[in-house]
Amino acid sequence: MSAGTLTLTNSADAVTGSGTSFTTELAAGDFIVVTVGGIPYTLPVKTVNNNTSLTLVSVYTGPTQSGAAWSAVPRVALNMVTAALVAQSAEALRGLNYDKQNWQSIFSGAGNITIKLPDGSAWNGPSWNNISETLNQKASSGANRDITSIGGLTTPLSLYQGGTGGNTHQSACNGIGALQVNRNVLNAGDPHLPTCSFFLGDGQEAGGNGKPYPYSTILNVSESGNTGENGNYSQVSFPSIQESAPRIRQRFGGSSPRLTNWRDFLVRDLNTSVDTNGFIKIASPVVKIYADGSFDVNNESEGITVTRLAVGEYLISGCLGMNADAAWGGIDGGFDIPLDINKQPRIWLDYEVNTDGSILVKTYHRTHPQSPKFARNEIDNLTNGDPIDIPSDSFVSVRVEMPADSIWNQKQEAVHIAMVEARMKEERTDGNNV
Repeated sequence: MSAGTLTLTNSADAVTGSGTSFTTELAAGDFIVVTVGGIPYTLPVKTVNNNTSLTLVSVYTGPTQSGAAWSAVPRVALNMVTAALVAQSAEALRGLNYDKQNWQSIFSGAGNITIKLPDGSAWNGPSWNNISETLNQKASSGANRDITSIGGLTTPLSLYQGGTGGNTHQSACNGIGALQVNRNVLNAGDPHLPTCSFFLGDGQEAGGNGKPYPYSTILNVSESGNTGENGNYSQVSFPSIQESAPRIRQRFGGSSPRLTNWRDFLVRDLNTSVDTNGFIKIASPVVKIYADGSFDVNNESEGITVTRLAVGEYLISGCLGMNADAAWGGIDGGFDIPLDINKQPRIWLDYEVNTDGSILVKTYHRTHPQSPKFARNEIDNLTNGDPIDIPSDSFVSVRVEMPADSIWNQKQEAVHIAMVEARMKEERTDGNNV
């Protein structure tokens, strides 16, 4: 602070001092800095009259104040401050202009851009448009439905990342523990199956090529180390357009290779039936008759009806008598009746085949007087041979002969026609390609 105090008068350019030495501390063009009411004032000096009186360049605009402390600022010092302020302001304006240019590049540029940093260095990086385009192509959390490519990846994704860990078919299959299926499709009859493979054969041929069914799909499994016709393999055939059981055959290689015939799988309610005593038998066409006259049919006996006429009398309609299949014992063996726990028949059974092919099944009470008392099948008020309904906890199986126009036979005929038409179409196509 300078010596003494000042008295300032509002709207006056005269300043008086008390204990001041204006003539030694100030010269025209210097500045007085004084704080009045918390507000600093910088006042330029026009003339120094004496040690206690000076005149300002312009009138003082602040409130009248006496005893104010003050500081003398030489003109040269203030000019330096002003010059520094101008330089700093210019530098700040340049920085602001750089910022404007930078922001313009960031928001309107494409691809990578170069911006000016405050220290004067340059930085190269993506524009906002570039970032936005990249973000639009990223996989979002949750469901993703429109990912068309993943570029720039040279390392296969691991299982934990949703990949397979491999960059070839074989390594990908190994990564997820899967069998590799990249073999050419072979005909069922082709003996040259690939080594150690598991794959499907073709299923679009009308017949031939060793297939057990027309239009069937062949599942082939060959053993490790097989080569050519000397290998071991198994084939399972699944019919494509007809309702039949799958079939299996096997090839045994070596010095005397052997190929087995096709053998049926046993499929319940398709080519087998479970009789009233729980045994599996060759099925179709079979009718199951229950005590109240209700009944079940399988595929080949579809269209059969059963009517309970009286106690122990059941009329089977829609058939042509009994089926003579030897597997059921011939013409009179097409019945299965319920047995007790000692394998004794629980009923007698008789039947008549009417002229229209319908079958009247008759059931009678059956006792076993030669057996111990607990196993005689005695029922109060009934004697051996009395008419009786089929036991309510069981049923009677009857194997019948179906007419040529049965539902099953019509379906088989439709399949046959479809196969013939398909074969003719293939022959026409082959002829056009010659």
